[in-house]
Parts: sequence; structure tokens; C-alpha cells
Amino acid sequence: MRGPVLYFGVLAVAGLALSGFFLSEAGRAKVHQVSHDILSPVYRLVGWGREQATGLQDRVHSGEEALAELKALREERAKLATENSLLRGREEEIARLREMMAFKKDSSYRLLAARVVERDPSNWWNAVIIDRGYDDDPALKAGDQPVVSPRGVVGKTTTVGRFTTRVILLVDENCKISAVSESSRSRGIVQGSTAINGGKPQCRFSFIAREFELSVGERVFTTGLGGTFPANLLIGTVVDAPPLSTERNFGLYRDGTVQPTVDMNDLQDVFVILGLK
Repeated sequence: MRGPVLYFGVLAVAGLALSGFFLSEAGRAKVHQVSHDILSPVYRLVGWGREQATGLQDRVHSGEEALAELKALREERAKLATENSLLRGREEEIARLREMMAFKKDSSYRLLAARVVERDPSNWWNAVIIDRGYDDDPALKAGDQPVVSPRGVVGKTTTVGRFTTRVILLVDENCKISAVSESSRSRGIVQGSTAINGGKPQCRFSFIAREFELSVGERVFTTGLGGTFPANLLIGTVVDAPPLSTERNFGLYRDGTVQPTVDMNDLQDVFVILGLK
């Protein structure tokens, strides 16, 4: 549309310009006025087209800038999220190491610090491998030594190698500990259980004399009997203490359920008890 209008406008103006040579001064002024009037719509149309083209170019440029800024912001957010995650991990590790150092300092036992380096997914609740062997301390060769953390009992050593040692966990059925409850002084045997409750393994607290009143919420400790675990190591908390009935606890003994205070699902750093200081 703009092409034909401009073309005819130019022709008209050219004609008027040629005719201006044969006109007086007033005539030429009139011709200029008429040509300006003829070309005014053309000028306006051309100006509008330029504005539209410039506006479109500006909008495209602004859109590209916005997309680039959005991409940069997303990258920055991802970077900050990664850095925050790393910082939280370092803070947790520092807090854990401080807890370990304080526990070792206050303990009356000679402790060998170790880190869990392997765990069999098919035997997740049974055993772990720690990075200490008899090369680190010949006393490890004895085997059946308590493994603990600042939170409580973890398990005991079994197979000892030169650089690593296998640890059977508290929640394994083959781990049995003579135990006593804190409040009622109920004595019995804490033994690992394969039953999983909400992803958290538990232990059976059995062979408790009928006359004892086991209570939910009371803590359970080692008695020191049995030769493996010294006395007063925290095992866990009673989470189930069924009353005497014909269906359960009807014989010479009663039993209950103990939740270990150590998170067996997140074992990282532990101590092997090698004896008294």
C-alpha cells in the first residue's frame, strides 16, 4: 500500500515542480504548499512505519534481554542452592565431629574412632564395615568388642581384618545384650528384630520377670553382664510395653519393644571400645 501511494505522490510532486519553472513567485509558493499537502500523508505513513519497525526491534531486543536475565537468575539460583547444600553438609559434619570429640574426651573408656566405609544393601540392618583393623590397634584382634556412638550402642565387632572390621549391628537377631530399664529396673535381654516399623528397626526386650512394670518412654541401658558390653551404655527407649494378658506375657516373663537411640539408617562415625582408659 505504501509503495503505490509514495510512487504517485512523488510523480505528482515532480509534475508540480516542473510546472513551477513557468510560474511566478506566488505561484511557486502555491505549488510548494500543494506538494507539501500531497506528501504529508506519505510522510506520516513512512514515519509510522519507522516507529513500528523500531518498536518491534526494541521489543525483540527487550525480550531477548529478559530471557537472558531469567536464564542467568536460574543459573544463579541453582548455584546458590548447591552452595547452601554443601554448607549444610559441612555444618552437620562439623557438629557430628564435635559431638564425637566431646564424647571421647568425657568417656572413661579407651575409644578407637572409625568410619563406616561399606554397607551391604541386601543386609542393610545386619552389619557394616569400618575402616579400622588390627594394623590400627592390635587390641581389635580380640573381637566381640562394643561399638558405640555418642547416641548409644551400635553393635559389636566380629570379623577383624588387617585394615577393616565387620560390625554386627544392635538390630541384628544375632546381637544379644543384657539390659536394664532406667526407671522400673526391669532386667532382660535386648535382641535385634528383623521386623521393620516405618523404616526404623527395633529390638525385643524379653525375659523380663513378671513382677516388673515396664513403662513406655523409659530408657534402657547395658548391665555389664555377659562379658562384651560394659555397664551403663545407652541402648534405646521403650516404645511398647504390653500388659500381662492371656494373649501375651502370660508365662514366667513379660517383654516389650525398644527403639535404638542410634539412627541405624545413617551410620557414619563410630567408636570401638578397647577397654578402660
